[in-house]
Amino acid sequence: MYRLPDLTMIQSDLLLEFENLIALVTPVSQSHRQLAKKHWDSIAKPLDSLGEFEKIFQKLSAIYESEIPDISNKCITVMCADNGIVKEGISQSDKDVTLAVAKSMALGTSSIAVLSKAAGSKMMVFDMGIDSFDTEIYSLGVINHKLMHGTNNFIKEKAMTLDITLRALLTGISTVRELKDNNTKIIGTGEMGIGNTTTSSALSAAILNLPVEDVTGRGAGLDNIKLKKKVDIIKGGIEKYGFRDKLFLDSIKSEDKSVRVLAVLDLLSSLGGLDIATLTGIFIGGSIYKLPIVIDGVISEVAALFAYFINPLCKEYMVASHLSREPVASIIFDILGLRPVIDASLALGEGSGCAMLFPLLDMVLEIYTKNASFSDIKIEEYKRFV
Repeated sequence: MYRLPDLTMIQSDLLLEFENLIALVTPVSQSHRQLAKKHWDSIAKPLDSLGEFEKIFQKLSAIYESEIPDISNKCITVMCADNGIVKEGISQSDKDVTLAVAKSMALGTSSIAVLSKAAGSKMMVFDMGIDSFDTEIYSLGVINHKLMHGTNNFIKEKAMTLDITLRALLTGISTVRELKDNNTKIIGTGEMGIGNTTTSSALSAAILNLPVEDVTGRGAGLDNIKLKKKVDIIKGGIEKYGFRDKLFLDSIKSEDKSVRVLAVLDLLSSLGGLDIATLTGIFIGGSIYKLPIVIDGVISEVAALFAYFINPLCKEYMVASHLSREPVASIIFDILGLRPVIDASLALGEGSGCAMLFPLLDMVLEIYTKNASFSDIKIEEYKRFV
């Protein structure tokens, strides 16, 4: 039987701080969205011929409240953390891989490091909860925000306490503020953590009340036996904390914001990961400080979904990069009303889709700002009939 959690004094204070911040989220500027649409229509090319890219730039104009968006300074934030559920044998790799890849990121040799450099983007790597006492990674440039040495095994106990979850969310929000203060214009979201397709599948199955089988994929590569085990473990976690109960399902959709937020955070604390919680904060931070946040793969998508459940206005600040091969990816994008522009069956993670999107946005910006207009070449503009 589900019940909303009782809070300690520290948790209550952190929750109040968090609620005060999410109250700052406001809608984007529809007048600037229309300005950007008119700008596109004035360019000497068939109407809407750049498809979804035109809609992205309309959104960017609405976020920045400027007809000409500035996306010159880009940064991909990569949240690294281990997940206690790995102890149940639901992954092909063990937790040591998380540390190894984080170190490779810092050295500039990982996939996202190489892609970020090629895309002309900065990259920041955070230790939110790597299960290691290794401190060498900090001298290499990994930012130490460790809140736990990996989460707890959620089949035995809640993955995180509510105060840890709130601290992760607040870290994400403050990171966006700091990036904006340093003139960053657009932020990509990345992650690294063995077992995080299990946490993301568990979270999406619970918050969307969907069958676990429909949202759970093979992650980094599972055979049929391990995939079944992964599904069974997720079902057990959802059942353990009562996330199929009517009270919970009513609470996450409640018109009472305090009830809704607390129920969503309880779910995130029970089954989630530090990477997902911090990325949720990044999405919320983008909405507070008016910066576009680019969604990567399914882990990042689930964080975006949780930000949307906390404050639906957050989706106005999100940009989709690619469609992950994980089964829940298209479901989440439909809910968020987003359409990714890259569909290449990617499953790399780390923020790779964001890095791939950035050069495409730069190319489209060149057309938006430098392409001849109909008036320049003295021909009549195309007219809209539908």
